[in-house]
Amino acid sequence: MKSKSSTKIVSAICSAIVLASTATLANAADDSNWYVGAGIGKSNASNLSSVDTTLAGYGQTGVSSLGDSATAWKLYTGYQASRYLGFEGAYANLGQYSLSTAVSAPAAGTGAGTWQANNVWSLAAIGYLPLNDKFSAFGKLGLAYSNVNFTYSGPATAISASKNSSSPLYGLGVKYDLGNNMALRGEVERYQNVGDSGVTGQTSVNVWSLGIQYKF
Repeated sequence: MKSKSSTKIVSAICSAIVLASTATLANAADDSNWYVGAGIGKSNASNLSSVDTTLAGYGQTGVSSLGDSATAWKLYTGYQASRYLGFEGAYANLGQYSLSTAVSAPAAGTGAGTWQANNVWSLAAIGYLPLNDKFSAFGKLGLAYSNVNFTYSGPATAISASKNSSSPLYGLGVKYDLGNNMALRGEVERYQNVGDSGVTGQTSVNVWSLGIQYKF
């Protein structure tokens, strides 16, 4: 069900961006602008419970409990080609998650570790839907390149692993123009399948953030 839902969301965003592209060709880009911005919020690693499978690959059997959220932030820059279409690049830290493991093999005991995606670069196309003179809704679709670090220490096991991976990125949000080239932005993004299931553990990360951007 989650896969079908994700597919529908991606399809909807793709359609919005295609329509935005068509509208862009039909409108002069008199309001074209570059912008920079920053955002901060909360992230949730939706499938990180699968880290027990990763630990099993290192010879550690047990059941892990995990932190359910972390602080995330990003810096971004973009080009809004028209009222309807733009492109954006970003650098993000998706947060650090701690885990505690009740270990049953190779020896009974406890283990602890961290999973962190703190070096994430992305590029996305953004389709805008102006709602009035101040508010716009938008959808984004792009690609993220992530570096994930996984550290763990348990009975007879010590892990320090790092893995780079590429994954889809999509999101929805709203933007409110404050005037003087400033705007507020709230959005939710999903970084799909970040990490590697055999090396660092893999999860999709959802991020809710509030940011501010400056147009120049």
